[in-house]
Amino acid sequence: MADTAQRSMHNQQKHNKERSHAQSYGKVWLFFVYYWIIFGIGCYLGQYLPDSWRQPLSFALLALVLITLFVKRARKYGIVISHIYTIVLGLLSYATFTYYLQSLGADVFYKNVALAIVAFIVFGLIGFFLIRDASSMGKYLFVTLIALIIASLVGIFIHNPILHTAIMVVGLLLFLLYTIYDFNRMKRGAYNARELGFNLFLNLIHIIKYVLRIADRLRK
Repeated sequence: MADTAQRSMHNQQKHNKERSHAQSYGKVWLFFVYYWIIFGIGCYLGQYLPDSWRQPLSFALLALVLITLFVKRARKYGIVISHIYTIVLGLLSYATFTYYLQSLGADVFYKNVALAIVAFIVFGLIGFFLIRDASSMGKYLFVTLIALIIASLVGIFIHNPILHTAIMVVGLLLFLLYTIYDFNRMKRGAYNARELGFNLFLNLIHIIKYVLRIADRLRK
């Protein structure tokens, strides 16, 4: 009788834990969709953005990233920064997507977007189901991200095809690995739902952009 009661209590605790995890995962994906909606609104408004504003906004976006990475106090305003970043990224992305749509053609464009989404899902599943603990990856990914930002800045002033190709490949691999890392964080419960939802949004949008850039480079 005691064993039955104990087993029932254990099952109830297990059920409650699973339910709690499911609710937490649900919040992550709600924030993921939420940031995509904000990005979509920004992207729609991007068609009205004057060309003269694009470069200053690009540098402002880069400055915002650097401030967030290196200034600890800025992280207190993460919810505000994430919204500003998403809106500005959307405004700038309209021209980017329009260019690739015209350059690649609608069929190739959407196939590459689909490929990027599939890659995001596959690497996410790897991080969630196949890797036990990917926490040690974080510091290496951060260093690679800094190196990528520096290389991208250099690439603005040095028009070297090899350098730009290397930036594309490293950037794609970096955000695929970040996808593994973030899904693994979700599995381990080491996350804030809003922050993780935003990170997953960033991973996917960057994967899509790098796939499109590589596809465009291969066609030339």
